[in-house]
Amino acid sequence: MKTKSQKDRSEFLNTEFSFHRRDAKNAEEAQSNVFELCETSAPLCVSAVEKGIGGSISKLALTLILLSTVYCLLSTSAQAQLLKQNDYGVGVTVAIYQFDEARSKTVSQVNTLRVTASTPEEEIEYIQRNFGVEDLKFRYVRTIGLREGEAFTDSQPMNEKQFVFIITPRIISKSEVTFDFVAKYGEQALLEAKSVTAGSYETVMLRGERGDFGVKEFKGPDGVETVPEKRSLLVTLTPTVQTARSLQNKPSDISRPTDQFGSKIELGESDTFIIPAIINRAPLKFAAGSRPKGSITLQCIVTPDGTVTNVRVLDSPDPALNPKAIEAFRQYRFIPAKLNGRATYATFRETIILSKPDIP
Repeated sequence: MKTKSQKDRSEFLNTEFSFHRRDAKNAEEAQSNVFELCETSAPLCVSAVEKGIGGSISKLALTLILLSTVYCLLSTSAQAQLLKQNDYGVGVTVAIYQFDEARSKTVSQVNTLRVTASTPEEEIEYIQRNFGVEDLKFRYVRTIGLREGEAFTDSQPMNEKQFVFIITPRIISKSEVTFDFVAKYGEQALLEAKSVTAGSYETVMLRGERGDFGVKEFKGPDGVETVPEKRSLLVTLTPTVQTARSLQNKPSDISRPTDQFGSKIELGESDTFIIPAIINRAPLKFAAGSRPKGSITLQCIVTPDGTVTNVRVLDSPDPALNPKAIEAFRQYRFIPAKLNGRATYATFRETIILSKPDIP
């Protein structure tokens, strides 16, 4: 029996949804504005030349306009050439939910949402209202930046086993992405969806099978507690197409192979690297009466036996909280990273939510 925090899950999902989706949308709009500026520069330049010939504009100003227009056109042409070579990437947010299939309306395996939510509450409310899904609960979220054909495997402990998903963007174009998505709990296959297409900044919802990964919440002596319960899987995918060089949260940002001293190991094209998988998280212990907010991002080296060393803080709202976070992170246990099938040292980045649970 484990104590969980409803507020932890809500704040974590809020952070991932809001930061990634708003940031991605802003980046998309900024990139569009650059192209619009270049497209409008040419006619402006022609107009300026005509007026300049008439003597209404200085030679220096005319030269600057001509140079800026040429630069824009060359930059746009160069970027177009790059993008023609499939130099697109995709930032995708994967949100994992559980729901009560017995009490819900029948849901297709693949569904396109008419809105893209910026908070978990919005997404849950929309799905429940429009699809008749009952007892929908958030379990986990991951945001990852991937290139075309690059598979990413993620693993998280749920109850007594590992929940694993594999996502692969098979085709990325300027306006949409075609994914393969597989999820399993232990040895049980929960979902296998092939060639699922979503527009950039559009959300698709995938329905999976029923399994023992679910939890039931109740009020116990220590607050909100959970017990395992069979529930069905629901997954939402929200991709944002962008240039490959602008991708954030790439697999190498989350984890990369190192030697025992933390020095980076360069990967060749034929190398296969699988990031560490958490099998046990240690709770962050708070001082009596304290109610910290926000989150701390840490990085460590996971050893070939799954233990943690070389912990450092990357981001923190309050340095006074860092020692507690480091102490908790050192107690994590992992399935170690694998390089070409052999256990290896690897970095791993984790964000710990600081908010304490509210007791209903």
